[in-house]
Amino acid sequence: MRRPNIRWRLTLWYGTVLAATLAGFSVAVYALTSHELLALTDAALTEELADFAGDASRCRTRDDFARELGPRYGRLEGYESQLSRTSGEINFRSDGLTASGLPLPSNRASTDRTSFANGNLARLGHVRLAWREVTGPVGPMIAQVAVSMSPNDRALRELLTAMLVAGSTAVAVTLGGGYWLARQALAPVDRMVATAREITSTRLDRRLTAPDPNDEIGRLAATFNGVIERLQRSFEEIRRFSADAAHELRTPLASMRTQAEVALQSPRSPDRDQRVFEDLLEEIDRLTRLVTQLLFLCREDVRLPSGEAPAPAVRLDEVVADVANHMQVVAREKGLSLDLNENPLCLVRGDVDRLRQLCFNILDNAIKYTTAGGTVRVSSRCGDGLAVLTVSDTGIGIPAEHLPRVFDRFYRVDPARSREVEGTGLGLSICRAIAEAHRGRITIESAPGRGTLVVVTLPVESPERA
Repeated sequence: MRRPNIRWRLTLWYGTVLAATLAGFSVAVYALTSHELLALTDAALTEELADFAGDASRCRTRDDFARELGPRYGRLEGYESQLSRTSGEINFRSDGLTASGLPLPSNRASTDRTSFANGNLARLGHVRLAWREVTGPVGPMIAQVAVSMSPNDRALRELLTAMLVAGSTAVAVTLGGGYWLARQALAPVDRMVATAREITSTRLDRRLTAPDPNDEIGRLAATFNGVIERLQRSFEEIRRFSADAAHELRTPLASMRTQAEVALQSPRSPDRDQRVFEDLLEEIDRLTRLVTQLLFLCREDVRLPSGEAPAPAVRLDEVVADVANHMQVVAREKGLSLDLNENPLCLVRGDVDRLRQLCFNILDNAIKYTTAGGTVRVSSRCGDGLAVLTVSDTGIGIPAEHLPRVFDRFYRVDPARSREVEGTGLGLSICRAIAEAHRGRITIESAPGRGTLVVVTLPVESPERA
């Protein structure tokens, strides 16, 4: 069975709650009205019975009953009266009663006070009875007064009819009004659904709108818009990454193709063939490095392992010292001074190979973009729960307008740097990926002609836990 939509469910809830409320209210009103009418009837019966019993007790002989009681109680409008002996003999009854009269009460243990009961009589229908014991000329007697309950019953029926009509009307109006209100309240959702259906991978610029950005629907629209915005950035990054990767791959492939075609069209020469093979091998090495870096950025295992098997503890100071010692040869070949400050014990959790690659890429960049005679300084320290790796150089620096994008894939500051220094434009992207995978961050401060400072911060691991 198909479940009704939210609009109908809200409407049914409105109707159900109102119907239950009206039903409870109606039952309470009906019960209170019935009780109040009965109390008024009993009060009138008590007063009438007191008068009848008083008059009956003043009679001295049997003949006095008809003479004293008949004129007043024989045809009293709305009431029927009867005076009987406890044995059942009727000494007086009003004209509206049949020969059998009113039934004597079954329980007369204490009839010295007024008692009440409901009954049905052939001529009167539903009646309310009141009786008490009085002293007459022939001993104890029972005085009874009855009144028809037809006015009460009629009033209660009219009240019940009025409540049913009013309640039904109220429920119907509530259902209609509730459906309209639910429709109005959910109209923005329908518009959001229509807009969401128009959003595709090529139309991620569309956004959902809501009348009130602060209510529940507005917050839902804002959350969904945030998801779409993140998807749009991801799609744009993927497109840009794909275009940049294709461009980077096309250049060496075109060069290799050109060299191979020229070699095939030229006469065979061992020296020329060797130069062609060397150039091809150089391009293949460049392609290999580029593909390796691309695969690294796309691999999911760049993140640290989580769960029951945490990443091992790594001495960052040893990693930094080891990489700096290996890069000393490269620095000396370029005429640079690579200074390694004395590093204290510093433990972090992570992948030692990834941390080594992080240090290598940062030092490699510093050496590449520092001219002969310059200096590169490396240090690491621990404090305030963080391990801090700093690499500074006296190189050519980076203009301020390029700093926000230096971590973008394939981004190069200017063509001159690209021609002078070999690279793929992925080194800093890999550094950021490694730092973030280790729950850290990397920042760069630089100025043209004043050098560059790279700072990497990672969560520290206490020696006791390690």
